[in-house]
Amino acid sequence: MPAMEPIALTASRLQDAALARFALQGFDATSMAEIAADVGIKKPSIYAHFRNKDALYLSLIPLMIAAELDYARSVLVGGETIRQQLHAYLQSIQDRYDDSFRVQFWMRALYTPPSHLYDQVMAPMHGFMDELEAIVLAAIRQSDLVPNAQGLSAEVLTRTCLGLIDCLQVELTYAGPAKFARRLQAVWAVFEAATAARPAPE
Repeated sequence: MPAMEPIALTASRLQDAALARFALQGFDATSMAEIAADVGIKKPSIYAHFRNKDALYLSLIPLMIAAELDYARSVLVGGETIRQQLHAYLQSIQDRYDDSFRVQFWMRALYTPPSHLYDQVMAPMHGFMDELEAIVLAAIRQSDLVPNAQGLSAEVLTRTCLGLIDCLQVELTYAGPAKFARRLQAVWAVFEAATAARPAPE
């Protein structure tokens, strides 16, 4: 008789399968039977791990938040290459979306969460945004973006970066990759102009 799979491993496999289904099909179009079939178990077995589809969906949110914050920390470290880091992070919005069910799910959860779970999804998202803002602020403070010719503070530049992230995610979600690329080029040109170095005194 084959050994039974550990409970934690089965739950993790269910989350992986649910993540892919929710990313591709959305919450409403995904059934628990599909998720069970993807994992190779019977549908009733899911309920030993997750009370219902809502609970399974909500279990993914903290995992996505942790992964997104880890990614931001790995890219945004400050120093002399801060502009390259920020541009890479913005470009990664599309690159990672194209390559990852995780990021596709993340974008759906941000902008089109299941209506009946809206408050439960958005509450931790607000905490995520606070954490992301702190990461960006720390990186900018440890860089040469401040001082700049426009006299913009690290706090203002950080809020600007958060606005760029938001507008680019919306553009990708609703307008597609071509318009995303065009918007990234435009907003980045403005950001570079705004953060030009202060001229040296004569």
